[in-house]
Amino acid sequence: MFIAIETATRTSSVAVLDGDRFTEIDLDSRLTHSQTLQPQLEEALRLSGAPRGAAVDGIAISIGPGSFTGLRIGLAAVKALSYAWGVPIIGVPTLEALSMNFPFERVLTMLDAQRDCAYFQFFERTKALDEVKVGSIERIMSEAESFDGLTIVCGDALKKIKTLPSNVALAPINLRMPRAVNVGLIGRQRLAAGLVDNVMNLEPMYVRRSEAEVLWEKRHAASER
Repeated sequence: MFIAIETATRTSSVAVLDGDRFTEIDLDSRLTHSQTLQPQLEEALRLSGAPRGAAVDGIAISIGPGSFTGLRIGLAAVKALSYAWGVPIIGVPTLEALSMNFPFERVLTMLDAQRDCAYFQFFERTKALDEVKVGSIERIMSEAESFDGLTIVCGDALKKIKTLPSNVALAPINLRMPRAVNVGLIGRQRLAAGLVDNVMNLEPMYVRRSEAEVLWEKRHAASER
């Protein structure tokens, strides 16, 4: 049995994978991840039919980029479980997991980075075409327009797109957000290859500093003048 958790966006997702079967619970509610994550996991385990005390092979967590708070909540929960159960922990980049919603196409993954920006990365058949970057929506659409053929765009930053290039299509609503089952599938592959993380050292992939850190730095600099 393998467990996966995704909390990089407002949607919290938990999956229990057992061979070629999986149980997944996705929530997009007004409650915080700290309120929903434990009940989600307990319910996913119950619905999976796994007997109490069943062996867990490993646990995967989406490590970002994404919501700073969501990433910290998810990672703290998974670290606690990994330490308590004595099982391997595997960090999975969120945009890589998101690309698996469209495994046979070219896809642009975009997650909200506040203001008029997004974290983004292009994939072709789930293979990364570039590194994770953060940029303006205008810049991202310009890069997408430079590709030949269709590019599908998914993620929670779609609402920020004002002008869609003719060669870019929005993912349907049911395939726009990251899913824990994708995190789990990647995590199981990495576990099988021996690519596990250190529970004490694994950190979120923030890409940039939080707005709170930037604001504090500006205020601190101003107070020293």
